[in-house]
Amino acid sequence: MGSYHNDQPISGEEESPDLLSRKSFSERLASVLLVAPGDDCMTVSLEGDWGYGKTSVINLVKKTLSQQENSPVIVEYNPWLAGKAEALVQDFLVQFSAQLNIPDRPKEGLRASKELLAYSKLFNVMKFIPGVEPWASTVQGVFGAVGGATKKISKLKELDLLGRKKKINALLKSLGVSIVVVIDDIDRLAPDEAFQVIRLVKAVADFPGTSFLLSFDPSYLASSLEKQGIDNSSQYIDKVVQLRIPLPLIAHRDLQNLADIELRNLSDKSLTDSFERDQERLSYLYHRYAKHIIRSPRELKRIFNHLRFVLAQTEGKVCFTDLYCLSILAIKSHGVYESIKSSPEFYVGQKFGGDLFFESREKVIEKSKEERESILTNYPEKDAPYIRGILKELFPLLDDVGYSMYGTDYDQCGRVASEKRLYTALHYQVPPGLVSDTEIVSFLTGAIDREEYLREAISEDFVERLFELLNHNIDKAEYDDATLSLKAIYNVFLDSEYLKVFEDRVHGFFGFDPYRNVMWLTFSVIEKTENKEVLLFELLEDRQALPITADVVRRLLLQLGKIETDDPRLKQEQWLSEEKSEKYIDRWSDLVMYQLLEGSLVDSIHASHVYFVFRRASKEKAEQVFSRWLSEESGLEKVAKLIGRCGSDSTNGPYAEISEESLSGLLDYQLLRKLAGKKIKGSGGNLSAYFKAVYKSILTGEKYYLNDASKGEGF
Repeated sequence: MGSYHNDQPISGEEESPDLLSRKSFSERLASVLLVAPGDDCMTVSLEGDWGYGKTSVINLVKKTLSQQENSPVIVEYNPWLAGKAEALVQDFLVQFSAQLNIPDRPKEGLRASKELLAYSKLFNVMKFIPGVEPWASTVQGVFGAVGGATKKISKLKELDLLGRKKKINALLKSLGVSIVVVIDDIDRLAPDEAFQVIRLVKAVADFPGTSFLLSFDPSYLASSLEKQGIDNSSQYIDKVVQLRIPLPLIAHRDLQNLADIELRNLSDKSLTDSFERDQERLSYLYHRYAKHIIRSPRELKRIFNHLRFVLAQTEGKVCFTDLYCLSILAIKSHGVYESIKSSPEFYVGQKFGGDLFFESREKVIEKSKEERESILTNYPEKDAPYIRGILKELFPLLDDVGYSMYGTDYDQCGRVASEKRLYTALHYQVPPGLVSDTEIVSFLTGAIDREEYLREAISEDFVERLFELLNHNIDKAEYDDATLSLKAIYNVFLDSEYLKVFEDRVHGFFGFDPYRNVMWLTFSVIEKTENKEVLLFELLEDRQALPITADVVRRLLLQLGKIETDDPRLKQEQWLSEEKSEKYIDRWSDLVMYQLLEGSLVDSIHASHVYFVFRRASKEKAEQVFSRWLSEESGLEKVAKLIGRCGSDSTNGPYAEISEESLSGLLDYQLLRKLAGKKIKGSGGNLSAYFKAVYKSILTGEKYYLNDASKGEGF
């Protein structure tokens, strides 16, 4: 996934080219710096905001200078190495002398270097007075450093600064070469150090045949000088610098080219293919907002460093466009980014972890508007509109319209307007209880062991999210992949202890129902496939799928008009012809009858679910089953298992509510009531809660809960 940027400037070489069209600018600047060996010192400044590429331009200038026929000596001074402001002058002269290497005249160069070193030692006993050039404090520095009248005259001769400087000037002129001194990153120094660098250029090192190229952010340098007592900082800089040159503006096109390169370096594959219309949305958001807020190469690199780190852990789990925009916010407006992370309800109307508010999402977002806006006041006016625009695109509920032209099922689109996707994007991983889209794709395609993965979903408690994403992605699966995935789901879930335990729990009105999700997923595959008949009859051959085919039969009965419905769509969407539907229902009824009489269906958690469709599909076959059972010694228990689970509510879970009318024409209800009463009386209180509840309901026709046999309220 590419490498991270370490903020290195370009060199201008083939492996590190100029992509901002600054070559001609750098060449012109280089020509200005080429002063004749005997000419007066020339000082030029290269000025621009932090991160706009000043050092890269300097590298291009040095490359141009080195290619000249009479190339100058290039002296690079790094003031960071001095350690403290007081040592800057001496440190500069030492570094200057060390780099004065002239191959054509080595002896003269060595002599000039020695004189420079001697010159530098004079500043050991000198002390700069802020606001005063060093020459005015020479005598004070000398007398403060050496004591005793007898030594004063000899020491003054040794510390003849002006004399030594004239000697150095003469030596440098005799060398016959131009010297270009480059001092970069002045805007990274402490204010007192930045002040001393500017002073030394004018007061100490204005040598003949020498030009200085100073690089700094003018706003920072002006502020540093003001902190050192310089009132009119801009005029002070003008006295030192003869030519102040701002960096050329960076064209949007050039920055876009850099962004395109960064995108290609992120991955060998398309990062916008995981979610529909993501590429189109990326282009829209880039041109409307992003390109106006990313103004420098350094900002671009920092954004892509952040994105690269996040993407390595969240690729395919959140749409790329939203990850990119969040990285922009993280770098350009960190306070906003932290607000999203700490208070997601301000943006999606919902906290992480599922804690619900009693108010609507829209109301929660409206109440937090003032706090969101207060954060934006911390950013420049030129940035705020674009930050606000990105936020509204990421979180459509912030907009009064609350609409997105790129779809409103945010979770399916992988967008952070869904709090689940937002959690993943901000925490760089799928949170506990969730699952990634890439894993779902691997499951559907069979790239991983399907049944093993489903068992992991149960043990790691991400079943709910699993089905949510399966429903989002099942339409994209090939037919064979979809049917094999369904078979694995049936094998793992339908007869599992997980489902049995789940069915016996008390669930709220909006609780997750794994069985219904299996059924909905199956119906999605049926509706998608062109050859519904083949798939439906294949399901009949799978014993594990019997409860699912019960729902299929119920759907066919609705379409045939044998069950009343107010939903006209169910009558219009014909899965099978009338003839095929009748055949399907008949075959299914035979299978159920066989499983009830000869198999173990009656002990299944799905027995009642299958029964309520079975009695509608074939009343005659249901009557045969009951007739045979009631003639058996254990027949009453079988009947109770089959008809007992009538429903479930949020008060106390599953319940029995059995009436004579519901069993009319299927069995002798008076006999059933007699057997139930006898069983209760003869049990001695040893009946399980389930059987006790069912038998009481048979006797009274009232509602009893299967978990504890308590009486329920009728509605």
